[in-house]
Formats: sequence, C-alpha cells, structure tokens
Amino acid sequence: MSAAALVGLGAGPQFGNVIPGEETWSESLMLLHFDPEVRNGVSIRVSRYPDKNVTWVWCHVLFEGRLYAFTERRLPCSTVRNVGTADQGDYASLSAGLDFVRHGPVDRLDRIELIADVPSRLGGHGPDGSGRTPVRVEAVFRPTSRKKNTPAGRSEWTGRAEIGLSVGGRLASLSGPAKAHEQTQTSPRFDAPFTYAMMWSPGASFIANASLARRYGDYEVDGRVHAVKDFRPDPPAHERAFSALLDDGRLLKGVASRVAAYEVPVFNRVWRGNIVRVDLDGRRLVGMLNDWRPEDMVPSQPLRGA
Repeated sequence: MSAAALVGLGAGPQFGNVIPGEETWSESLMLLHFDPEVRNGVSIRVSRYPDKNVTWVWCHVLFEGRLYAFTERRLPCSTVRNVGTADQGDYASLSAGLDFVRHGPVDRLDRIELIADVPSRLGGHGPDGSGRTPVRVEAVFRPTSRKKNTPAGRSEWTGRAEIGLSVGGRLASLSGPAKAHEQTQTSPRFDAPFTYAMMWSPGASFIANASLARRYGDYEVDGRVHAVKDFRPDPPAHERAFSALLDDGRLLKGVASRVAAYEVPVFNRVWRGNIVRVDLDGRRLVGMLNDWRPEDMVPSQPLRGA
C-alpha cells in the first residue's frame, strides 16, 4: 500500500486495531530541529505497534514559515520489536515513504538517520492521508548529551542535526541543535493527559513532562545538568507561561510564544503540537510545547523555589 493510495481509504474513524487503554508493546522514535528564526524545521515521529500490525507516522515540516503535514495511522508494521540494547532500531515505514533508523544502542547512540518522501498537505489541521505537496527530508542526528532524569523505557538526547529539505521542488539546507527521543512500553499510550516541553539552543536544553501519572525532566545549561523535579505549564495559549522546579531548589520561569500549531488525530481525539520561541531564565530557545487532553489536567498551585 503506497502513501498515495491512502487517499482512497475511507474518511470515517479508523484506528487500526490499537485499542485505547489496552496494554500492548509499543515503540516510538522522534526527531526535531528548528532554525533559530523558527521559519524552517522538522518534527518527525513514527510509532510502531508490532503485535497489532499498526504503524503511525507524523511528519511535519516548517518551510519558509509555512507548515506542511503528513499523518497516517493505517500503515502496516512488522512483528519485530526494537529494544534499546540492540545495535539498531529500525522504524522504517516504507509504505509511507519513510526510512528511519537508530544506529547504536540507546546508551551509546551513534546517530539517527532519516529519509522521508511524503505527499503532504499545507497547514496543520485535517484528517490522516496524503496531500498535494511533495516533501522530502534527509536528516542525520548525532547526539551530544543523553538525558538522565527520564522514566524507564525512554531515552532523550540533544545533539546536532544536518538536514536537507525539498518542498514542492524548493530546497533548503539546515543544521544546528536538535532533539531526539525513543520510547518503548507495554502500558497504554495516550492513557492520561499531559503537557510535554522540548526546547533547546546552542548552550541550553529544557525537557519536561507534566502529567497526572508522572513528572520528569532535565535542564542543561553551559554543560551543567539539573533534574527537573516538577513542571507546571499554564493552559494552552498563544503566549504561555510555565515554571519548573530544579533539584537544587531553584525555580525556573519561562514564556513560550506559539509560532505554528497543528493537530494529529489520536483515537477519537486530537494531540496538539505547538512550535514555539521561548524565553527561559533569560535565554532564547526554540522547540515545542505539546498537549494531550489539557482540558483534563488538574489545576495545580504555583511552584515555589527554595
């Protein structure tokens, strides 16, 4: 089944055979980079369910200030499981035009390579399926830092990416700080609301998760690393404040300004992605601040530092 053929699939809800709330092995790999002006960049995520024969692909490209999207949940999946100790993690979805591979085990990652040829739609909203604009991404990510304060089964890295883009025949070359993560689990995906931050600059990175089930994160600045003990974002808005409590008792405060937004169908709801510019602790970062069911988050009291 080619990506182009997906356009002919039914327009009604189709969830493959991944059942909300069901325990099953799942694995995902994600790569992100945006330039300092937040006019060009990529957000690519592949999620595999080997026991369910289902692959989800999310491909979003920011090109000259315009967003192009390809998402699909009706893709086949091999029965092979990618585990972090293996020398390679293969997240290719050839029927969707993606070759996406981790080289090296997660604790000694060498690089992540991506080639994507996807027929994308203009804009960040709409159903799964093909669009009219051909988009090609060629990327190599090499890590410089593996984050420590993460839950079991999840690996997070910041590093550097080299990316070639082609959008409707127009070309661009990107390079600079980037972020990647891989996660494996058997517990249900998207079972609880959360807000997830991933932001970076040449000298700093901030990764944090706020959810009912778990809060974690990592703040690295000028080579110094601190665990994020708590993360409190304001509700979604164009200008969105947030705070984070570090392991040394210091309280970080930041403001994320939305540059572009998109939605991805997940089961019978939508996951909301926000590409942002960030002022954090007096530093300028770029990245994403993403939400799943933020309306279901329990309001919390403001954080207080030591």
